[in-house]
Amino acid sequence: MDRARLAAVCQTPTVFHPLHQSPLFLAQADRYEELGPRAWSEGIVPWRVTTCPLLADVEAHLIAAFARACTAAGALGRDEQLTVIDVGAGTGRMGFHLAPRLAALGVRAEVVLTDVASSNLEALGSQPQLAELARGGLVSVEHFDALTPRRLRPGGATVLLAHYLFDTLPHRVFRRAADGATFEGLIDDAVEPWAWRYEPASLPPGLGSRPPGTWLIPVGAAAALEAWRRTFPGALLVLAADKGVSPRGPHDDPLLARHGSVSAGVDFDVLAQLAAPAWRHLGPRDPSDVFALHAFTTSGSTTIDDAWRDRGSGNEVLRLHERFEACGDPTTGIDALLDFLESTGNDPDLLAQRCDRLRETPLTEAQAHRAVQLLASAAPRHFVFRQHFDVPFNLAVTAHHLGALRLAVALYLRSLEESGAHPATLLNLALAQHALGDVERACECLDVLLEHEPAHPRAVELLASWRRGS
Repeated sequence: MDRARLAAVCQTPTVFHPLHQSPLFLAQADRYEELGPRAWSEGIVPWRVTTCPLLADVEAHLIAAFARACTAAGALGRDEQLTVIDVGAGTGRMGFHLAPRLAALGVRAEVVLTDVASSNLEALGSQPQLAELARGGLVSVEHFDALTPRRLRPGGATVLLAHYLFDTLPHRVFRRAADGATFEGLIDDAVEPWAWRYEPASLPPGLGSRPPGTWLIPVGAAAALEAWRRTFPGALLVLAADKGVSPRGPHDDPLLARHGSVSAGVDFDVLAQLAAPAWRHLGPRDPSDVFALHAFTTSGSTTIDDAWRDRGSGNEVLRLHERFEACGDPTTGIDALLDFLESTGNDPDLLAQRCDRLRETPLTEAQAHRAVQLLASAAPRHFVFRQHFDVPFNLAVTAHHLGALRLAVALYLRSLEESGAHPATLLNLALAQHALGDVERACECLDVLLEHEPAHPRAVELLASWRRGS
């Protein structure tokens, strides 16, 4: 290479950045603003696990214990409202499940659903079930940035929910060689596949020595915890539901997930080291890279420790979803399936995905009764959220099949409100109404169907027959 060309190459700006300074993380807010609710409705970003009724139940018990501890310590007045901030609330489904559960446990609390993207805040503010909870003072919607927070409410105790949040905040990458040499990973994210370069560096203070391997360091999560501690001067509890990560080999690059944005598994042991001594970490008995609930608190109360041992440390939600996958095996007996479904906290999404077994398998009278009870209990817990899988319709068809006609009609109507006038929904609704003896409404329903699909043969045949009969 001649001297002039070498000089030109050397003047080209470097495209390698330390991972935490990469546009991959810095552009997260813009990406969520662009996607809005589509991030979840189109399945780009996972959401079912971190917003399920069982997690809401577990966290409600932990929050109730925290409230009792704060009240006993004088950090929360007996008539004072606890502030629960859902940081990056997504669809708002967790708030829908959590706020009523806290009220049922006697916890005076307001669940503040927050986001940095105005498109998501608009969606949260217009969701009808959340609006109803807001009228009762149980939830509200506000802008909140995890890394540059502001105090939202006066008061002496605050809970922050970090569900699939820490994995989206900036991470650094460090590699430790077998001879003890340490390097920081730099990334060029403008090429496919991403390119990595490792340069000599020292580990962040407080981490001590690391064994050989490639480590993701959750510096963004640590910065968030420190910012929250500065912003909220009272007692704090953070409940972080996220995926974990194990170090990779010393010659491997880190694993980053891509789903419209980017996320990294969270090394909660490292995070606990970075956050100490200001924060006390409560972790699961069996940590998992797939999913686990962790707690960080500034309180030293044994009340919280007892509640954690009782409900927090067992990773109940991961166990639930492992059992859900196992129940997909067609050899699973109906009684075992019903036992599982009864343990989900009346989760309509999980029930809807296993309804086919309840329709395809002959049930005893007792099994059918249990199934109808499950459908009736799960229906009110369905969160209206446009997605590809029509939960109300699947529940309705099953209720219809089991002879619970009034429940089926209510669910068909809900499907129409949520997903629009689908011919299959209208036809089934008409059949259920006719079976209940409401011929007039059944015919009206078929009229609507034929407006959308004039040549629908089954609707034409039934409408003629029913009107002749009437």
